[in-house]
Amino acid sequence: MILPVGAEGIVLALGFQFSLEKILELRERLEQQAAAELSRLKSLEAEEKEKLAMQRQQRQVQLEAWRNKIQGTLDLDELDAYRRWLEVLDASIAQQQALVEELQLSVKRQTDEYLAARRKRQVLEKLREHEYERFCQELLRKEQRELDDIAATRFVQREASSS
Repeated sequence: MILPVGAEGIVLALGFQFSLEKILELRERLEQQAAAELSRLKSLEAEEKEKLAMQRQQRQVQLEAWRNKIQGTLDLDELDAYRRWLEVLDASIAQQQALVEELQLSVKRQTDEYLAARRKRQVLEKLREHEYERFCQELLRKEQRELDDIAATRFVQREASSS
């Protein structure tokens, strides 16, 4: 139902009260919280992916330095230090990769939770719209009955005065 501009305020002033308004407000808050948590997790995931990329880049730099060292004079202790450092970097990269994968799962779960919260809110909003529409229709029916009563009363008065 489409009401004239400003008519909704009049209808609300006439007493429209959504029976599940408190639940709708709760669902809106839950959706906002889920969206905020999703945003936080996505931001954290991006930070951790950036750290992983930096670690991989650092490993690549170390690997290049090691390869360059092989080309020159061989110092076994120095080569062994490069090898150990690359092992440390590999372990760090594996740990960071696991963290990124865990965050990706958390983002997926939170996305699902957010979408579920949004659907629940939308269902209540649809219900509110239907309840509002029924309220407006009932209001129009009452108004029409009153107008019919007024018209009938005037008709009876005109008939009585003309006879």
